[in-house]
Amino acid sequence: MNGFLYTITLEEPVLANSLGGEPNSARSLFYIPGGLVRGAAINAFTGNKDAGDDTEGSFQSLFLNGETRFLNAYPLINDERALPIPLKYKKQKYLDAGNLGKISSTKINALEEEWQINFHTQRDAKKGRSTTESGAVYRYIALPAGMKFQGAVISKDAGVIKSIIEKNKSILLGKARTAGYGRATIATQALPNNWQKIGEAPKTNVKEFEIVLLSPTLVRNEDGQFTLDISTALSKRLGDQYKISSIEASCESEIVGGFNRTWGLPLPQSTAIAAGSAFHVILEKEIAPKDLNDLENTGIGERRAEGFGALAITTALPDPENFKKDDPWGLFTADREKHSTNSDNLSAADNQLADIMLTRLLRRDLDEVILKNAHEIIAEYKKDSVPNSQLSRWRVIIRDSLAKRGTKIIEDGVEKDFDPIKRMNDFYGAENKKHSSAWVKMEKARVKFGEKPIRLTEWIEALLENPKDADAVIESDITLKTIGKNKSQLTPELKIEYRLRLMDAILSMMAKTNSGKGGENGRYTPLHS
Repeated sequence: MNGFLYTITLEEPVLANSLGGEPNSARSLFYIPGGLVRGAAINAFTGNKDAGDDTEGSFQSLFLNGETRFLNAYPLINDERALPIPLKYKKQKYLDAGNLGKISSTKINALEEEWQINFHTQRDAKKGRSTTESGAVYRYIALPAGMKFQGAVISKDAGVIKSIIEKNKSILLGKARTAGYGRATIATQALPNNWQKIGEAPKTNVKEFEIVLLSPTLVRNEDGQFTLDISTALSKRLGDQYKISSIEASCESEIVGGFNRTWGLPLPQSTAIAAGSAFHVILEKEIAPKDLNDLENTGIGERRAEGFGALAITTALPDPENFKKDDPWGLFTADREKHSTNSDNLSAADNQLADIMLTRLLRRDLDEVILKNAHEIIAEYKKDSVPNSQLSRWRVIIRDSLAKRGTKIIEDGVEKDFDPIKRMNDFYGAENKKHSSAWVKMEKARVKFGEKPIRLTEWIEALLENPKDADAVIESDITLKTIGKNKSQLTPELKIEYRLRLMDAILSMMAKTNSGKGGENGRYTPLHS
């Protein structure tokens, strides 16, 4: 197989834009598609870009006829290229792994996704600044500067492509290139054996084997429509001499597109089979390892020149039941290099701004966590178990306690800091002693915390008097972000605040469920300080 590896080191954040998301934001894929590298190589090509010339070494033979494949560049883990984790291991029954990593017979080393989040303000084209009419705030979630990625180029003209890349080691990738995004360096090296290995490759003739897709794959059925069934495309690739007996699939779909800078137009969106999809194939007769190796080297489906349709073939994937029960997967970070653009030495003003941004991002994440967990906690709640009037009384006290945080009060003639948890405990005790009919209904109402339902009053008491379980719920889905040397902090004050916000969210969803306006589990709009 003719080809070489290329390693990309980001000098600036890169937006390898994915489809979907918020209108006023852009989120990158967590890898660099081969199409971006192919575009950089085309831009660096100095010869005649005549699409009609099909002679050897011409622009068409190098980039357009599909024989040269620019495979996706995935992050490096300890100098090894990460690969898509087969979907069969991502089922909750087995592992809660990331999308990329390295797999062995007993463990998966999953890659933790790290992002660089930047906020921008739209500017008026004439005035050069934001205005009332043109001042939208938007967010870019990009691959951070310093990350290292590795991919491969497979081509009969690998030497020519390699020389083009080596003459232009500084490249631009992705969108927003004029706004401080996209600059990277690229280096090449020889292609080793088993460089994209998953499991053991067949060494003898076999009837059964596994195909694992290492990139999104575009295949069509007999009617010419994009499909998740690879049988038609695989039959064409194997030829008439090999008939498929059966295929067992473990796959998902995703929507892929792209952008052609020459045309200035987006490419058509298509349904692809997601990377990590696996297919257990049984043939009617045995196939030689050489034919399987040819299939692996050339890929399957359409747009293979842009990195689509890459695959690995193995005799069998490791059984998830054999993974270590105590520690079935490890979390790793991608290889990084420090650049001057990674500002660790911020000014006092920059540090202050960074702290504000980190706090806002942390609050956004905390809001999402309490919404998610509140829906799960009230899964056992039955409509009208507690009257809305009683729920409203509790919510008034919660909101008043939140509003008075940080203030001073006079208690027994002594000035003290207001304690919102003490205020809620006092209210809880008074309600419990009163033992009204509304309180009795709260005692009978059930919520789900952990694996089994408990009384609503017991859950409130546990949250106020023994908050470790509630804090564990809040902290479990939070990743603390950093800007320079500044790191977001989940302070004791924030924990107290979000315990009360969690309680408020649950009571709010109960009230919405009672009124029939909130769907199955109600809706809730987070409070903001």
